[in-house]
Amino acid sequence: MSGQVFPVPNHVETAAFKTALRAVVGSVSIVASGQGTDRRGLTVTAAVSLCADPPMVLACINRGAEAHDVILATGAFSWNVLSADQVQLAERFAAMDGSKGAARFAADEWDERVTGVPVLRQSVCSFDCRLQDSVEAATHTIMIGVVVGQIHNKDKVPLIYSLGKFGRMEYFDSDR
Repeated sequence: MSGQVFPVPNHVETAAFKTALRAVVGSVSIVASGQGTDRRGLTVTAAVSLCADPPMVLACINRGAEAHDVILATGAFSWNVLSADQVQLAERFAAMDGSKGAARFAADEWDERVTGVPVLRQSVCSFDCRLQDSVEAATHTIMIGVVVGQIHNKDKVPLIYSLGKFGRMEYFDSDR
């Protein structure tokens, strides 16, 4: 190595970064929290497992989202991975239909489990989480939760999002 130092920019241009991110395929989920008329939720693609022992997940929530402060106040949230037949639900929680707040929650779709926050019954899987920690990062907060309850509907196919469109998983034959 020559010891030469190359100038490194602070970060790439934001618009170009957003354009590149559109090509990333993500599972579509709803993160929800609160109870009764204080229920809040939003559609996200930035939620993943963190570790298996103990079972933990994380969700990145914009600090301007209605659900953000509710998660911090209740100390709990649910991560609900949507199925391919739940596009309308994804659109509702993304405010694409203009709905806000507790009005997004239809009573026949949601239960309250261990923590008391809304958990979607017919998701691919849902995780009821106690908030373990939160980390602020620019415009978002990374919510880290310990999983205290879960639902898994094995017959459901995950909803995905890429290039500004919803889609469904296509599996290859097991011979590949």
